[in-house]
Amino acid sequence: MGKKKQQGERKYGLVSNVAYNMKASKIWDKKLFYYQLLLMFPDVAAACLGVLLPARLVRGLEEKWEMVPLLFTVFFLAFGIWGFEMLQKGMHEYLYRNSLSFHLYYEKCCFAKVMNMDYEMLENPENRELMGNTWNVVRNEFGIRNSFLAIPKLLAGLLGTGLYGFLIGRESLLLLFILILNMAVSFLLLSVAQKKYEKYHKNLGSFTAEASYISRQSMEKAAGKEIRIYQMMGWFVEKYGQCLKGIDGIYGHIHNWYFAKGAAEAACSFLTEGLSYGYLLYRLAGGGISIAEFVFYIGLLGGFGSYFGQAIYGILSLSSVGVSISYIRRFLDLPESLWSQKGIGEERLARLKEKGLKVELKQVSHTYPGEKEPVLSDISLVISPGERLALIGLNGQGKTTLVKLLCGFYRPTKGQILLNDIPAEEFGREEYYSLVSVLFQDACMLPMTLDQNLTGRSGDGADQGKLTWALQMSGFYEKYESLPKKGDTLLVREANKEALDFSGGERQKMLFARALYKEASLIILDEPTAALDPIAENQLYLKFSQAVKGKTCVYISHRLSSTRFCDRICLLSGGTIAEQGTHEELMGKKGMYAGIYEIQSRYYNFSESQ
Repeated sequence: MGKKKQQGERKYGLVSNVAYNMKASKIWDKKLFYYQLLLMFPDVAAACLGVLLPARLVRGLEEKWEMVPLLFTVFFLAFGIWGFEMLQKGMHEYLYRNSLSFHLYYEKCCFAKVMNMDYEMLENPENRELMGNTWNVVRNEFGIRNSFLAIPKLLAGLLGTGLYGFLIGRESLLLLFILILNMAVSFLLLSVAQKKYEKYHKNLGSFTAEASYISRQSMEKAAGKEIRIYQMMGWFVEKYGQCLKGIDGIYGHIHNWYFAKGAAEAACSFLTEGLSYGYLLYRLAGGGISIAEFVFYIGLLGGFGSYFGQAIYGILSLSSVGVSISYIRRFLDLPESLWSQKGIGEERLARLKEKGLKVELKQVSHTYPGEKEPVLSDISLVISPGERLALIGLNGQGKTTLVKLLCGFYRPTKGQILLNDIPAEEFGREEYYSLVSVLFQDACMLPMTLDQNLTGRSGDGADQGKLTWALQMSGFYEKYESLPKKGDTLLVREANKEALDFSGGERQKMLFARALYKEASLIILDEPTAALDPIAENQLYLKFSQAVKGKTCVYISHRLSSTRFCDRICLLSGGTIAEQGTHEELMGKKGMYAGIYEIQSRYYNFSESQ
């Protein structure tokens, strides 16, 4: 895995990343793309005229030009410098101002990628680490936007260095060789510094992920209560400080290498400039060049050093941007889905929904990525169309994993899942999801209207008759009708100040209504009544059993009282099916199920007597 990962990282070189980022900028804003390429021309033109102006002035004075031609030459060159500088500043200002929002392009791309990835791939530990690093660089707008300032500097630096080097070479190839040697040493030092940057930057992921998690939890309402009641404030501050110290330490190592590079470069430049100026003085003293030419070449040497410095700055800036783009590209290049692209087709899917759904697990085992021991081992189970199956077991016995497999979130590492004898892998992702409706213990609400959360539709797209039926069967209809805005009520107060929050029981009934509205062939209830009292739980199960009559249902619950609504019970233990049968059959066996049921019954009887 390590070798594969390194090969994947080498795939995205600096030039490739810069080209990728340029292409993205053209999609986002064409002016940003073209200004990056064109800004070098007014930059170098203004500088060249700035070198030529004093040389022409000295030459005019040496040759005793008349005042009018001399002033005209000075004015013409000065006006040219002013014009090119104004054009350069205008283009630079546009790049500076409009590049601030460019990171939103990548943020949108990454968000779309997350939404389109299979849950299994999203939960893969390596993918999650990459995703954490990617979001870290995407949301740092100043990091990526540096490319819009670095590319013009790099291009201007290369153009200026080449042009000035050509003019210097016309005077002396030896002088040019000295300058090129200095360039070679600088690039060697830069290469060493870049490798160190990449080496240390990889270690940022764990620190930034932990700091991000701690930061999020500190602002969560539920976590905020626990932090205060258990007096964890100091611990949170300490842990956050340790993360920041780790991040600062990594950046410190990076900056130390760049400082060493800069110090070595300064020493080389001192020697190079000393040799160059000494050579020009020698030529001037020997009559090989005039004073005007001496002034001109001095300007060229200064300009050469300045533009070479710009090129180095551009490469340094782009190298850090390149690391960011590498994360983004690696994340965006991840495969999105393992599902069949063809699927079983609409007609076959429609017939399957009409017949009722049989779910079969054939010797299914599952091991999570990075784990050695399987969570589920050799599960074989057939759930008949219209059957209500209770899936029970103590914590950590594989119930949640089995739910994820039935939902299509994960593929079994061994064995096969079939729906009406069709292997799950033959379905398209949307086809499979259309067959399943799930009520999770922890559900997500979106900052939209109540109707939009219930139906997934906006405006007139919802089926009002079906919605009313779902609300009535879930027990949420009375609450729904009591709301002043009814279905137009906004949810999620963190996003909308006028939004409404529901109690735990009301929220659970609302989620039941959402599950019913979908009218899926397979309905899975994962601890659906955790927020309800026993009486409300009983009423809800009675209504739900009536509403899903004829549907294939799987109930997951710790409360064995819910099993009496089911046709069959499967008890998971150690990742395998330890017992299965009806309530009466399992009680007659006096096994694990009977023991758990007796303990729970004793608890409820004791609670009622208090």
